[in-house]
Amino acid sequence: MGIGTDSPFPPAPGVPSRPERTAPGDSEASSALSRRQGGKAPLRHLRGTAREHLYRQVDGHRGGLARGIQSLASTLEGASRTEEAGVARPLLTRTAGVLRRTSDRLENETTAELMADAQDRARERPGLVVAGCLAAGFVLGRLLKR
Repeated sequence: MGIGTDSPFPPAPGVPSRPERTAPGDSEASSALSRRQGGKAPLRHLRGTAREHLYRQVDGHRGGLARGIQSLASTLEGASRTEEAGVARPLLTRTAGVLRRTSDRLENETTAELMADAQDRARERPGLVVAGCLAAGFVLGRLLKR
């Protein structure tokens, strides 16, 4: 067999052979490993930088989103007080409460905390997340179709 290969044939002229396998702890093996891992460090840095930039962008829009959600909650609460609300009154009141709590969280928690909570909830109930994404995609598709 060729040196350092699994092939029974010697390497062709001009074609470099694969390096020999080395024992763990060998200096050449550890330096090769550190070179490969060194290539991942810039990617980690880039990912972290991109995440920070995204969080700053989201932080800039959270206040407006929170105000919009509060406005919608107020509208639902007003609608629930009318006589026409009838059987929908409990649903309108409950939805307004959920929107108020969501608005409060947007104002009082950092983007990193909100993302960590969303990731935890997605791990707990992945089927619900997939169903929610499908529903949101359907609604968005219908809105954009018009």
